[in-house]
Amino acid sequence: MSLKLQSIGEFLSARLSKRIAYWVFLSIVMIEAVILVPSVLRREQELLSYLRSISTAQALGRLDAATLGNLQDEGLVEYLQGIQTNQLILGGAIYDIDGTRVGSFGEVPQLTLGQGEMGWMADRYYRRQNRYDATWDMPPLRDRYVLVVRHDATWVQQEFFAFIGRIVGLVVIISIFVTGATLVVLRRLLIKPIMLLRQDLLAAGRAIGTDQDTHGLAFASLSYARPDELGDVITAFEQMFGQITSAVATRKQSETRFRTLVEQAVDAFFVIDAAGQIVDVNQNACDSLGYSREELLQLSVIDVQITDSQADFEALWQQMKPGIPQTREGLNRRKDGTEFPVEARLGRLDTNGDCYCLALVRDISDRKVSEAAQARLAEIGELAAMIVHEVRSPLTTVMLGLESFRSLELPERFQTRLDLALEESERLQKLLNEILMYSRDPALEAEAIDLNTLIQSLAVTLDHHPNRDNPGAAPQLVVTTLPTPVTIQGDRDKLKQVFINLISNAQEACPADGVVTWVLHPPGANQVTVSIHNSGDPIPPEVLPLLTRPFFTTKSSGNGLGLAITQRIVEAHQGKLAITSSREEGTTVTISFPVVARPQQS
Repeated sequence: MSLKLQSIGEFLSARLSKRIAYWVFLSIVMIEAVILVPSVLRREQELLSYLRSISTAQALGRLDAATLGNLQDEGLVEYLQGIQTNQLILGGAIYDIDGTRVGSFGEVPQLTLGQGEMGWMADRYYRRQNRYDATWDMPPLRDRYVLVVRHDATWVQQEFFAFIGRIVGLVVIISIFVTGATLVVLRRLLIKPIMLLRQDLLAAGRAIGTDQDTHGLAFASLSYARPDELGDVITAFEQMFGQITSAVATRKQSETRFRTLVEQAVDAFFVIDAAGQIVDVNQNACDSLGYSREELLQLSVIDVQITDSQADFEALWQQMKPGIPQTREGLNRRKDGTEFPVEARLGRLDTNGDCYCLALVRDISDRKVSEAAQARLAEIGELAAMIVHEVRSPLTTVMLGLESFRSLELPERFQTRLDLALEESERLQKLLNEILMYSRDPALEAEAIDLNTLIQSLAVTLDHHPNRDNPGAAPQLVVTTLPTPVTIQGDRDKLKQVFINLISNAQEACPADGVVTWVLHPPGANQVTVSIHNSGDPIPPEVLPLLTRPFFTTKSSGNGLGLAITQRIVEAHQGKLAITSSREEGTTVTISFPVVARPQQS
């Protein structure tokens, strides 16, 4: 019983219950008022009519009809004074048929008669004065006089207010009853489920906040999951709680997985506070430095990072901003005293008012060795370029000397050797030029280039390129461009070199009756693709990865630098080159470039 009373008390004290009760009560009162106001006014008119009927009946009982019919003016006024013996009649006024007042007696009525287009004026009730003026239609006086009588309307007002009191009491009783009945129904259908849902929400929040096991958590509001809007809300709460618990479980799994990944990461992880003290590390950090985890957590940054001092770290801390990582190189010292170069990726983390530095440290000993090797290769490249430059000048002199022998009449044997020497000299000069070109980074004179225009202009020249194996015939070149401009940023001459080289290779690999297709594809994802396809013999799969390697060639007369130079030019344009080949599809070279302007839609 006490639990039931407590439940009722909570229901009555609920803010929603009070608000519903207030608005239901007010709404019913307003509706009843709108409905009953006409009845109240109609009751007032009924009381006035009743007052007039009573006074008229009492007056006619005291007057003689024959006497009234014979009296004129002053005599009539004096005779009519006798009706004042009626307590309801206070006075009156007599008007002739023309509207002229003949005389009055007692308290003179405020209502006057005037003849006009609308006829005689109606009766009038003066509420503040408790007076009611009414015209009497008396048969003995008809067609000669009109009598206006002033009544005492105090009784009417008393009855009127009594009627209003009864109406108000009835409205209040009905409103209280309907409001109470509404609240009883709403308590079952709405208020109680909402209060239970609130309790369930608080219980769910506590369970999630304190990381409790939620599998055994029961919600009292689920029994009210009816097929209505509130039931939908309760069902949605259950689904939401399930999603939250699932997300929490997923988060825990993610944290565990992340911790596992951090522990197994290739890089060393350090969490450092503002003073430079190491707060947390992963296993790789321990392995790389030779310390145990407990030993590392007792050290600071300057104990393992020997490049910077404490002042340097404090200055770096002031420079770091959340979301803006920094990369620095330095030297770390192991527990055994050996040193090794590292690259640290530093980021500042602000969590719950505390600031930390997350450092991802990588051993770059191998990279330093590789960089040294690359530096040596660069020196070798420069040396090769110098040697090529030194050889080209004497070679040019030799070629000029050999060319001068063409003017001499030489025996056929020596003429053959001369032609061979000149051919080999030209081949050597071409090789030296390509080696020099490959050894240098392509210097681009970039400009905005429409690929449609460039391809169409080159196609006119390349379509007549003869097939070297069969000089009298050449495969057909089919070019497909786009109806709208496709603009890239590039070096026109070097792009010509790329396309000429690729089209020439395709024509040489294609039989005389074959077809070489050159297609400019529609741009997508800020990239435009150009493909060159030939229907010649397929390239073996083991050869494909080697085609762009310097000095690798499948041609008897090639030097293996054409595709290597082509790839370097494409990469200098921030593009990519890919080669695919199969017996069914033939060989396709695909080049992609970034576009600098979207094509206009027609």
